[in-house]
Amino acid sequence: MNWHPAPAYPDYVWQLSHLLPSAIYRAPPLSPGTGEPILLIPGFLAGDWTLRVMAGWLNRLGYQSYLSGIDWNVDCPNRTGELLGWRVDHILQETGQSLTVIGHSLGGMLARFLGATYPTKISSVIAIGAPLTPPVKVNPIVLVASHVLYPIRRVRGRVPAECGSLECSCQFQQTAFGPFPSRVNFASIFSKDDEIVAWHSSLDPEGQNLEVPGRHLGLIVNRYVYQALLQVLSGEGDESVGTEVPLGANGQAGEDDDTG
Repeated sequence: MNWHPAPAYPDYVWQLSHLLPSAIYRAPPLSPGTGEPILLIPGFLAGDWTLRVMAGWLNRLGYQSYLSGIDWNVDCPNRTGELLGWRVDHILQETGQSLTVIGHSLGGMLARFLGATYPTKISSVIAIGAPLTPPVKVNPIVLVASHVLYPIRRVRGRVPAECGSLECSCQFQQTAFGPFPSRVNFASIFSKDDEIVAWHSSLDPEGQNLEVPGRHLGLIVNRYVYQALLQVLSGEGDESVGTEVPLGANGQAGEDDDTG
């Protein structure tokens, strides 16, 4: 696996430039939403601003998208999970409907944590480029960054010395990698080109796994990811639960490269 993160930023720009004029973004083939709430959770070292393109697209599909309230996802994941639990309650009270939660990277782990913790409030979880299955393998630079952030987390309140590491025994760590309730639908969208999360760690043996091309950061503006999201949200491909699902030629999602 190539852990080098440098190509991630050019890939983000490339993916966004291909998403905005694409048919899946401009004129999706169907609009499955009828106002159902969807909570979006950003990845590590990112914030809600990274998911505004996706939020607007989901609204046009007929869903009611909500951002997480996270400016920068750098705090203790266990503490962030607790705050997101309050966010879930607020959305549930406002809409009267159970939620779909979509998370990127660490946000996908937080989404899985919420689905496992609040199975009566959340109907489905979709993780994008998230490490989900032990043994987890992520780019060492992520672990270094998490270690550097430890003093900041301490300022915000007491956290265990292992906070942010794979050895932490907090509720978040145990729940995110623990059994997932069967009543909550789960899908993982992953890429074998991901330079941050080893793709094997993104496969869930009991969930729906969908492969797309593209690097880690660019997944949030990747037109193949958006097609995969449309497939999951519209309930297509349920027969593929528990298997790796190719969405197009060569086992990759979506449209032809010249679409749009």
